[in-house]
Amino acid sequence: MKNKKQIKKEHFANLLIVAHADGKWKKEELDFLARRAQEFGIPDKDIKEMLDNLDQLQFSVPLNMQEREEQLTDAIYLSLIDGELAKEEYQICLLLAQRLGLDQKYLDNLIGLVRQLWENDKEN
Repeated sequence: MKNKKQIKKEHFANLLIVAHADGKWKKEELDFLARRAQEFGIPDKDIKEMLDNLDQLQFSVPLNMQEREEQLTDAIYLSLIDGELAKEEYQICLLLAQRLGLDQKYLDNLIGLVRQLWENDKEN
């Protein structure tokens, strides 16, 4: 059984994979990742190790539905943070959704909801 620290580390690794999908690191993405790393209590040495081995990172699928939805929501938010959902980012989110046992319709609905949240955050 995974402990909470390992689950958060896997969640963060999944976010790194999404952020790296379009091959660009934008300031907004880095800021979001830094906030998440801090919230999750991930040490700098672990972050550096993940970044140094980015091409070897693999998606980890959470065991419970709440964690699955949270990770997919974070991945979508991260993908939208620069104002657009690049094709590569959508494909990564779709792959993540499928790996989490969620279908494309669910993903598309969640993208709509997250886009509304992102737009509200941007206005505030």
